[in-house]
Parts: sequence; C-alpha cells; structure tokens
Amino acid sequence: MIIEARGLTRLYRVGVEVIHALRGVDLDVAVNEMVAIMGSSGSGKSTLMNLLGCLDRPTAGTYRLDGRLVSAMSSGELARVRNERIGFVFQSFELLPRLSALANVELPLVYGRGVGWGTRRRRARMALERVGLGHRMDHRPNQLSGGQKQRVAIARAILSNPAILMADEPTGNLDSTTTHEIMELFRQLHSEGQTILIVTHEDEVAACCRRVVRLRDGRIESDLPIERDAAAAALRRAEARAAQSAGGVAS
Repeated sequence: MIIEARGLTRLYRVGVEVIHALRGVDLDVAVNEMVAIMGSSGSGKSTLMNLLGCLDRPTAGTYRLDGRLVSAMSSGELARVRNERIGFVFQSFELLPRLSALANVELPLVYGRGVGWGTRRRRARMALERVGLGHRMDHRPNQLSGGQKQRVAIARAILSNPAILMADEPTGNLDSTTTHEIMELFRQLHSEGQTILIVTHEDEVAACCRRVVRLRDGRIESDLPIERDAAAAALRRAEARAAQSAGGVAS
C-alpha cells in the first residue's frame, strides 16, 4: 500500500468551539489506484486530502506514506515529500500570471535540490508535451483557456514523477466538455501507472475513477468500486424520489 491511514482525526478550535473535521478515518490506497473522494460541503474530504498530502498533521491517528510514518518526518523531510513525492492539482490552477506556461511548470524544480537550468527546462518541456501543450509553452496564463491552464497545472504536478497525484476539485471551474478532456488526461496518466486521488462533488468525475470513497460528517460512509457505488447512488436517488412522492401524496 502506498497510503495507510489509521484512525485519522482532525480537530480545529474556533474560540471555545471544537470542530471535528475528521473522526477516525481508516483508508488504504494501493499503487496505481485511481480513487474519488466525495462528500457534501463540510464532510471532511478536503481535510483528508490535506492530511494525505502532508499539508497538515492529524490531531490523532497514524499515516504511513510509502511505508514511512509521516509523523516521524521533520519539517524539511515533509517539504521534500511535498515537492518530490506528491503532485498537487487545484481547482484554481495556482499559476503565476507573469510567467509562461513553461516557467510555471519548472517551479517545483526551482525549489528542488541540485537541478540545473538546462535539466529543469528539458523536463518541463517534456511534461507540457505529455499533457498536449507542447505548442503553448511560451503563453502566459491569461492567454490560455481554462482547460489549458489546468493542463499546465497537471504538467507541473507530474514534473517530478510523483508517487501520488492529488487533485482537489480539478474540474470545478471547467465546463462539461473541458471536464471530459481533463478526466481523459487523468485516465491516461492512470493507465501509465500513476496513483491518483481526486476530491470531487461531481458524479461525472467520480465515474472516471475505479473506486469511490464517500465521507459524511468526518467519517467514511462508504468505500466501494465504481460499479457498486453507482448502483448504491441510484438506489439512494430512487428512495429519495419515493420519499418525496409519498410526502406529496400525504400532504
């Protein structure tokens, strides 16, 4: 397993109030899995992604990444893990507006250890070509469409050949056609061996994955292969419609 989480709990204090963002989550992810993490707002899905991405530490529980206990890592080790072992893709792209696509993709290696300019440039070009943007390398973000910006963000995320690619609502700012194109790119990367976790609220996006983990109130509500999850979701929708119809008749 590349991800082994046991009893992950995250509490936040807001004044005198204690917010239970995660309540004892157990999760395993194998190498080359493509997993969707779903849930309503406040379910804990983004908190879980932050913990798995080593952007935050749990209040309780253990997390092993590639067999290493994350809580035993120093701040410097965690920074290297985030830079070299985990690729991040965000809804808002997080591109620097004054830099070209090529320069944006290079950034993780700028902050890396001992990577010269020529090597950075060559690897960034290869990453952009891999996502189909070899012809847009010199364009700035304001010269790119939403889908092209997300492709640049994905190229940046895969630049260091990370063990895991983590995407938080990667299609949230895209139309349906562009969403399909971006998910096809994720599926291509998965077919090449990439382990991928995607936080999403869109059934269309989850349907491109092989497994769906659903959170509710900080706990895992279900963890199913996509076929069984789709069947369970259809049943829930049917039950909701039946309840709504019964309520209408009763009134």
